[in-house]
Amino acid sequence: MTPEEVVASYSGVLSFDESGLRRAQLGALHCVLGHWTTASTEPATVVMPTGTGKTETMLALLVAAKIPKLLVLVPSDHLRDQVANKFERLGVLQRLKIVHPDACRPVVGRMTKGMDDTDEAARFAAACNVIVATPQVLQKCAEGVRTAILTACTHLFVDEAHHVEAPTWSYVRAWFTGRRVVQFTATPFREDGRHIAGKIVYGFPLREAQKDGYFAPINYVSVLDFANPDRTLATKAVAQLRADLDAGLDHLLMARARSIPRAQELLELYQQLAPDLNPVILNSRMGVRAKREALTAIKSREALIIVCVNMLGEGFDLPALKIAAVHDPQKSLSVTLQFIGRFTRAQPGDQHLGDAWMFVSRPDSELDTRLRSLYAEDADWNAVVRNLSEAAVEAEVEVSEFERGFTSRPEDLVLSNLQPKLSTVVYRAPTASWNPDALYNYFGADILVTDPIGLNLRAGVAWCVVERHAPVRWSESRVLEETSYELYVLYFDQERRLLYINNSANDGIFEDLAEAVLGEGASGFTGSTVYRAFGDIVRLIPTNVGVLDVRNQFRRFSMHVGTDVSQGFPTAEARTKTQTHIAGTGYRRGERISIAASAKGRVWSPDTASNLKYWRDWCDEIGPRLLDDSISIEDIIANFILPEPIQERPAAAVLSLEWPWNLYDLATETLHLEYDGRRYWILDADLRPDNSSTTGPVVFEVATDHWTVPYQLDIQGGKLFYQCLSSSELIVHRKNESLPLSQWLNAVGLTVLFQGDQMLQPDGVLLRIDQDIEPYPRERLIAVNWTGTDLKVESQKPEKLPHSIQARVIRDLLSERHWDIVLDDDGAGEVADVVAMALTSDHLLVRLVHCKYARMGKAATQVKDLYEVCGQAMKSVRWRENPARLFQHLERRARKKYARTGVSPWEAGDLATLYRLRDRAKLLRYTFEIVIVQPGLSKAQATFEQLEQLAATELHVRHTADASLTVHCSA
Repeated sequence: MTPEEVVASYSGVLSFDESGLRRAQLGALHCVLGHWTTASTEPATVVMPTGTGKTETMLALLVAAKIPKLLVLVPSDHLRDQVANKFERLGVLQRLKIVHPDACRPVVGRMTKGMDDTDEAARFAAACNVIVATPQVLQKCAEGVRTAILTACTHLFVDEAHHVEAPTWSYVRAWFTGRRVVQFTATPFREDGRHIAGKIVYGFPLREAQKDGYFAPINYVSVLDFANPDRTLATKAVAQLRADLDAGLDHLLMARARSIPRAQELLELYQQLAPDLNPVILNSRMGVRAKREALTAIKSREALIIVCVNMLGEGFDLPALKIAAVHDPQKSLSVTLQFIGRFTRAQPGDQHLGDAWMFVSRPDSELDTRLRSLYAEDADWNAVVRNLSEAAVEAEVEVSEFERGFTSRPEDLVLSNLQPKLSTVVYRAPTASWNPDALYNYFGADILVTDPIGLNLRAGVAWCVVERHAPVRWSESRVLEETSYELYVLYFDQERRLLYINNSANDGIFEDLAEAVLGEGASGFTGSTVYRAFGDIVRLIPTNVGVLDVRNQFRRFSMHVGTDVSQGFPTAEARTKTQTHIAGTGYRRGERISIAASAKGRVWSPDTASNLKYWRDWCDEIGPRLLDDSISIEDIIANFILPEPIQERPAAAVLSLEWPWNLYDLATETLHLEYDGRRYWILDADLRPDNSSTTGPVVFEVATDHWTVPYQLDIQGGKLFYQCLSSSELIVHRKNESLPLSQWLNAVGLTVLFQGDQMLQPDGVLLRIDQDIEPYPRERLIAVNWTGTDLKVESQKPEKLPHSIQARVIRDLLSERHWDIVLDDDGAGEVADVVAMALTSDHLLVRLVHCKYARMGKAATQVKDLYEVCGQAMKSVRWRENPARLFQHLERRARKKYARTGVSPWEAGDLATLYRLRDRAKLLRYTFEIVIVQPGLSKAQATFEQLEQLAATELHVRHTADASLTVHCSA
């Protein structure tokens, strides 16, 4: 029977009766067929939760639409065979009488390897109704083969369509421009944030799948264990499997690991705990035969436990998988939801399948913030998974609706592929209306590539592409030209009467374009007014400044970067020089921000928008600042912190030194220090400055609980040089390399905080606050009655010394209010001596307490008594930049301290509470409080120098962390 005869047999053979197809399948079928009646060739996206029958929906579409020749694109070889098997039998459609028995089953071709013969490929395609392939196999084919197969197919179905924006997938979809494409997925969002091109024509909510019984209930068990979390988790999961088996359920257990070596470790663990359940392993490095044997053992129930990394993934259909032991959780929402879907497949009426169980070892951190509620200790996964899925789908629908709002758009350009730079010039409109159609006459048909232009009147956005021709820059030939294409995006904010213009070349202010669109009277923001974009940013550090000198004809314009940037802010010549542009970084409400502005009218950021909606939302943040007359340009310019190339050590005491901050971003402890046979993670080593001198080399110690090694930093002639002052030096170990710490420091550097709010960066650039600071108000010092406290004993140590300053602080904290967490973090690498957190209705209060003993055992008037504790306070505010990193660091330190001392570091709360705070706090704002405790300071006798040092510390913590500073001292 020929493929044409097969298609002819499909006339009137499909039943649309609700007793046959499921609700989700019927809805998807009707919506896709309805989409096709509009003659639209825009890809149709169908969102159906795992287990609701995507493949049977494809089969129903094949029959209902009488598709002549279909290509089905799948992500893996296993899924190719699984899908092909269903197409060959028309799934269950004929058995359930959804398709009439007289309908012929399609001829299905599987592409299992690349092909080179074009004629053979043409014969293969001609013989098939359906071809099932992976993008990888199509890429391995000769170009002529790909052309023959992709040209022959009339329709394209994409399974697991969240992959479709990847190059190998989008290449195939591009071949079907102008033909009908359907994209099926349960998770219509990507890890990289890119929107899936096409129109979401149908989405079946997960809550409805749960209601209909196609998504099994989930029981979630969070496993917290300091000593041996893997064994505890595995023991609980195996116990549940045995209980299910005893209850007559046909269940299997999968253990998930992050890597193949880790999976091998877990296999050995499960073999110890349950040898009778015959645990097997499955990974991508196994041979075909070994994989087949493992899968056969699982399907025959010879093995009931399987240990995997990323196998048995999306689309894998094995409903008996009902117990997951997640030793290493996934870090992104889409992958997590796909993984959960493997265990929630249900078959209504099957008495041998029960509820799903998820045993999860709490992750160190979630890279996707949307997972915060999923890993909460008491999470109801039935509700949370539903809400996460629907919220993510809703976000995609929002972008999709924004894109659908473009009532006109060029057909040969995919809207979701447009990713403009975060850049704009802004114009005031004379009226509350604009005329985007003026773009046609403004550019003209000769250079306007996009006809029609993209236009979303409801969102106020228009875009187009123009073609430019210019002589090549490397020749004076009039014959040679280079062609470039420029993207223009316009956004009109009707409420504020502002027009934003983005151009991919970033080389104009487009006054004529604004007037063409807005009419006569359009006026741009130019001059110093544009610098209002820096409004509300503190501790501004310029990174690039352009200067125009109106007198100097020989050097009219100059640009300054790096340490030369201070020349861009002339003082004596302020009347003859002006900034043409300023780029800088700073803090806005405690968050680091990068932005730039040009006096010609452009505002930009170094980032790129993931789509046009993202760019429009960014513009909505810029416009109100440009309109704010209360923002003082003079104050903005005056408050820039100007970097200086270091020439010699500042005449100031050293308050603290910091390891490179990027070390905290490392997911694993990859860098270690070794001395005297003992190794420590580098961040568990303290940098302790000698602050007794304000001249000469910067002397400091690298210290842990077991060793202290002296080093010094020499600053001479603008050069920084680190050296060890001991006869034997610390050794840095990283991967397969070892080198002396001094060599590593000379390559990487440290950050040094000096008295007077001066910071020496690792590259030898000095930043200093150039402003007068009022002394810290004496009346704000909090005098404490230290009766019963030994002012020479700072730490309570593992013995919990009750007469120590730290123990007294903890008692005072616990009596002050309810704290969810009070953690003794004292020790090398600490965040603070005491970390306290409390959750309120709208924010998370984080209090970092830094303690210091009194050198003389009583209050004194020496400012050096404040140097170290003030340095610790200033250093600790860096945690405000990334609270997730703070939680991760506290967890690591708490585990290590408990393992080292056997004493719990928790004075209030526990590790589970820390997780709960981390999960919930991501929905809230943070309030940081920094507390200095120094009984060596007297409220009554505090000197001007001491109060000045406290004032500089307060300014630093307020600007960089939006935090308050409180000082506890003696009377």
